[in-house]
Amino acid sequence: MSNAVLSSYTGAFQDSAVAFAVLDGASREILFANSAFLEVFKLLQAAVGQDAFRGFTALADAVEEACGSGTMVACQCPPANARFELSRLPQVSDQLLLQCVASTIASTAIGTTSASAAAQALANGMDGYQRVLELVADQVWLCASDGEVFWSNRAARRFANGNAGLAGGDGGLLTAGVHPDDRDAANNALVEALRSGGMEQPHRYRLRDHTGLHHWFQFTLAPVRGVLDEPECWVGTSVDIQAFHEAENAAVARIEQLRRRAEAHESRMLESQRVLGEQHKMALVSHLAGGVAHDLNNLLHVMGINIELMQAAASREALEPHLRILQGCISKAGRLSTQLSGFGGRLPQNAVALDPQSLVDEVHELLSKALGAGIAFKVEMEKGLRPVFADKAYLENALINLAINAREAMEGEGNVTLRVGSRSRLDTAGTALEYVMFEIEDSGVGIAPELQEHVFDPFYSTKRSDKGSGLGLTMVRTFVENSRGHVSLESVAGRGTRVAIYLPYSTVPVEAAIVPGAAITAGVGKVLLVEDDDSVRDAMNSMLTQLGYETIPSFSSDHAVTLLRSGVRPDLIISDIRMPGRLTVQDLIAGVEASGSIPIIFVTGYSADVVIKEGLLNGTYQVVFKPFSAAEMAARIQVALGQSANAAGSITVTSAAAG
Repeated sequence: MSNAVLSSYTGAFQDSAVAFAVLDGASREILFANSAFLEVFKLLQAAVGQDAFRGFTALADAVEEACGSGTMVACQCPPANARFELSRLPQVSDQLLLQCVASTIASTAIGTTSASAAAQALANGMDGYQRVLELVADQVWLCASDGEVFWSNRAARRFANGNAGLAGGDGGLLTAGVHPDDRDAANNALVEALRSGGMEQPHRYRLRDHTGLHHWFQFTLAPVRGVLDEPECWVGTSVDIQAFHEAENAAVARIEQLRRRAEAHESRMLESQRVLGEQHKMALVSHLAGGVAHDLNNLLHVMGINIELMQAAASREALEPHLRILQGCISKAGRLSTQLSGFGGRLPQNAVALDPQSLVDEVHELLSKALGAGIAFKVEMEKGLRPVFADKAYLENALINLAINAREAMEGEGNVTLRVGSRSRLDTAGTALEYVMFEIEDSGVGIAPELQEHVFDPFYSTKRSDKGSGLGLTMVRTFVENSRGHVSLESVAGRGTRVAIYLPYSTVPVEAAIVPGAAITAGVGKVLLVEDDDSVRDAMNSMLTQLGYETIPSFSSDHAVTLLRSGVRPDLIISDIRMPGRLTVQDLIAGVEASGSIPIIFVTGYSADVVIKEGLLNGTYQVVFKPFSAAEMAARIQVALGQSANAAGSITVTSAAAG
């Protein structure tokens, strides 16, 4: 029909007190209904629980008769206490339309079906409540004991139909519009509520609106009891919780994010605690090792000096074998002292220019013994290599450490190769620098890729706990990096491992070695000897006296400065670095420089990091590390005093190994 015709009825009856509606005769669809008609019709809709024009037999038959006869047909509808009069509209020829006028009639007996009985009870006793529930913002609905909805309020109708005036949202099962994924749970909740007489907790489900979209709702159900306390119907509410559900999901996601972040923070904290624990452990080991090394160096120094004095004074050749044994023990103890310093991450003590060929020749026997008879050991050496600048004892210990690791990886059988050659590597700035490479390769079990990045970590070991401390490679890397070099590791599981040490070339020539037993030129001069350890001071005093020097003993920097201020003028000062007292070696240096130019030789049992802290590695003064031989000290003194080797007399000593 044309919109103009329908608009004319709308304008005429919209606000009329006459309950008027226009129906499509073919589809039975309400095309227009004023408020008065809807008030009557929704009572019938609630009573019959379905579309009255299709499902209520009497009214459906009346519609059919009116369409066919062209006359007015009246129908009594007791469930709603209403009378409907239907007749065809002649104004429209292309569409069969019916006008329907409704009016109320006297009450009749209540029907016997559950839905209609519930609707009648609503009509008789809940009319006032119904008007109140119409205005509630949340959805409110009434259903029979079989779950069939026979009435819903304006909010529910607007949600289901998009039009609060139409009653098409009624007459279906409660779970009809529930999302398929939620339907079983909603049915179970409904059945349980009907069985137990109510719901203890609201139930959540997704409900489809008139556009097909689903929204989250929370519904409750409670019985409306009659005179006999039996449920006449059930009242339910559905509260839209879509915004709450979205906020809840966002909160859950945020909580999960915070949980993962907390786990990550906890993991980092635990890792930091682990690293800090290792650092504390290393600091403890460093402190212990440094102190032990210092005391051991002092003992070795005293032993070495006394052996040299015995050798110089010995008249019987029978003493010589025993003295050589003592010298060997001192040499080994010196290596132990070097290792202890390495535990503490100490800097190399006596970095000098070393000839690679001579070094390998000297250490070859030690490496062979460290590897054992079951391992085939060979050396591949390039010819004509330039000197390398490193601490000899530290370098020897590093090679021995690598050899022992190779032996453990092969369980005493296999092949080990030492390669020494010139290699070029890029520094951190990308500049190519030349190094001497010392590489140990074994045919052992290799190291898994995921473990290789940890092998240089302190206390980390791939061996059993009884096979190593996990500090060997740490000591190697510390020595190499402090020598301005690099260390690399390549390993293939099941095939073996290669560890390479790269050390810088020396810019100074190799010094001539002091030959044990060689004649030393007797010295001339007065030496102020500053040493707090009594045994070391006595041994040094004896050695200097034998070398031809007059000594002035002193036990601290405070005492030495007092002597200088009193007018004592030695030709040379030999001083320890760290001693008890108020003054430091820097105060001693200041006192010397204030009173005149007196050469100073500093001696110490500590390693170079302590010397650096005392500000002495600037090239101004010589620093000699204990233990040292009488021959080495004699040479140092002659350089400091500017004496030539053509003095009047000479003495003969046998060098105690410096270790």
